[in-house]
Amino acid sequence: MADRGYFALLSHLYHPDTTLTLPVVQASIAHYLARLPQPPTSLSASVISSPLFQRFSHAKLDALCTAHRHAVQAKVKLLQEDKGGVFSRGLHSRLGEWMKGVLEGFRGGHAVLKLACCGGLLLGLEDLERELHLGNGGVRGLVEEEIVLALAEVLDTYSYVPYSTDWAKDYKSESEDGEEPLALCLLLASRFVPLISTARLETLPLPVFSDLLTSTIESAFQGGKYLAHVSSSSRRPSGTGLAFDATSPFADIIRTLSSSKYIMSMATLSKFSAHILSILAESRPSYGWPAMAQALTRLGRTAGAVEADWVSSPLPAVSSEEDVSPESRELLAQMWNLLKTQLFTTIMLCQAILSTVVFVPPPGVTPASSTSSPHSLSSAVLRTLSRLSFVVHQFGGVTASGGGFPELKRVFYMALDVLASDPSESERFVAELCQADSANAVDLSASVQNVKTAYALACIEQLIPVLGDECIRRDVFALCLPHLSNATHRETYESAHSVMLAIFAAYAQKTGQQAARAAADGDSSGFISQIIPFYTGCLLENSSDGKLDTSQLCLAYAAVVRSATALGQNRASQSDGEVLARFCVERLLDAIHQAGGSREPSSEDLHRLHLTLIATVSSVSLVLLPRILGECKAVITSLSDSSASTRRRESTQALFREISEKVGDAEKEYCMRWWYDNRASFVVDVEEAATLSESTTVKGSESARL
Repeated sequence: MADRGYFALLSHLYHPDTTLTLPVVQASIAHYLARLPQPPTSLSASVISSPLFQRFSHAKLDALCTAHRHAVQAKVKLLQEDKGGVFSRGLHSRLGEWMKGVLEGFRGGHAVLKLACCGGLLLGLEDLERELHLGNGGVRGLVEEEIVLALAEVLDTYSYVPYSTDWAKDYKSESEDGEEPLALCLLLASRFVPLISTARLETLPLPVFSDLLTSTIESAFQGGKYLAHVSSSSRRPSGTGLAFDATSPFADIIRTLSSSKYIMSMATLSKFSAHILSILAESRPSYGWPAMAQALTRLGRTAGAVEADWVSSPLPAVSSEEDVSPESRELLAQMWNLLKTQLFTTIMLCQAILSTVVFVPPPGVTPASSTSSPHSLSSAVLRTLSRLSFVVHQFGGVTASGGGFPELKRVFYMALDVLASDPSESERFVAELCQADSANAVDLSASVQNVKTAYALACIEQLIPVLGDECIRRDVFALCLPHLSNATHRETYESAHSVMLAIFAAYAQKTGQQAARAAADGDSSGFISQIIPFYTGCLLENSSDGKLDTSQLCLAYAAVVRSATALGQNRASQSDGEVLARFCVERLLDAIHQAGGSREPSSEDLHRLHLTLIATVSSVSLVLLPRILGECKAVITSLSDSSASTRRRESTQALFREISEKVGDAEKEYCMRWWYDNRASFVVDVEEAATLSESTTVKGSESARL
């Protein structure tokens, strides 16, 4: 071929000290691979044997990969433009001939370079999959097989090297930047190996492959030690916030990791590792489940190291940007990006592991089965997230309704669902959380402790239905108690009340024989009877502004009354249940009367108590229902002042929703008849009269149903 550019390229390929830049070499390789008239076997052989690429670096391997990716795209475009005659071969046939010529040139080449080149070919085919429709066979199948062979050769060459010996120096000398060739290959392969069919990947030594990937991820985060020098590198100049010298060890580590190619490619690396773990667990469970346990061990170890350095540093005291000196804010922003990257990596791997746990049966009994059972794996996931709870807190926590991100919640709740399938394991995990919280109260600062306690309470709330009475009495209630009246840390405060509501809701669902059996076996009715009076008073104390909001107070108080009513459905404690339900109502009425005597009828706190009383209508039995409805009527009709008309209308609508939507079937007929008889008492103006007239129609349809 009389093309001077082509001969110039060959000349530069055989001179390692060429003056051409990598982008120029990359573009030239792609150009001539696609445009040579004969199969480009000689050029591909020249490329893979070129001394220019023999000392590996990520930049050189990436350039090779990109060159072959662009060559595929350019070749397909040329073949599409060259229609040929009527009897010319099709696009797939001509592309296959060209691809075989390229692959033929790779024979005898270095496995690392072959992997980079073939990976580029596969990426090029993947880019054009919608046009070519190759599937996993034909031309693409040839490329995938070459990648698998090259990857197996790389693993065989480098994975068993004892890097603690002088051999490591020999292998690292193969790369320009001192990187291990195996780590570079894994980083590069993370871009295209997940595109290979599962059947071909199963032929690889996946246990070794998985171990190397998770080890690489752990090393990329320095084993979680990148915050080790925070305390020694920090200072507090007068008049400014927390500061770090630009030359401090902490600043050097953060800058190095932030620009690390492994951290910047962590999304593909973690996705690659998750993919390999899933394939290994499904195809070879006896190897896959221990591999998942090992991966979680490494994630937990890395998270534990980060947490240990975090809690011992001055960073937990930083609550706003003003607490950091201006010159150090960018550094801390980079640190938080690293922490978030670690959290995302953890979540991606945990999600793959939990999906396998849910859908793939575990292997038979093995010596490692105790550490790789579904419950032990789910517990390990929850412990790892606990260690990263200070990062999770930045997203609003695991239970945030308006914040957070779906993957975090999916992993959190999936792990709890798996754990909840075994009550004994659930109780063991809850006891561990509560004991750790007691120990942390001595060792950790208040801000860190509150975040970890909120996470522990969020876990416990979901496990309440499967916990025994003794565990709830001994561990859970003791954990909640200090936080029920302390709204300083809002997340912990609300989580503690949510756990209490879960306790009442779990008991309220135990009706009939279930409730009787629970009372006989665990004396749960006795425990519920003991805490109902206490929690009733606690809710009334937290009914003022700045504590529980109106919806939270209504929901909580109704749950307490409902639990007392459920207690009355158990024959063994029927009288106690009626007494407790009446007690709850009387305490609320006393609070309303006391507040009404000292505040204006339009007071926000008093109105909150009125709505709480209305919320209990659907929670009482027929025995107390007339009393409750009568008090609700008295409360609403007392709001006769024009300034209270809005609150009267809101109270009336709330009462009607309780009657029409929430009361049980046994109480529905009585409530609707009562509403029909008393609806005129609630009319204030023409607009409300129209609303109540509409409710009469609803009442008629309900009566017909009854």
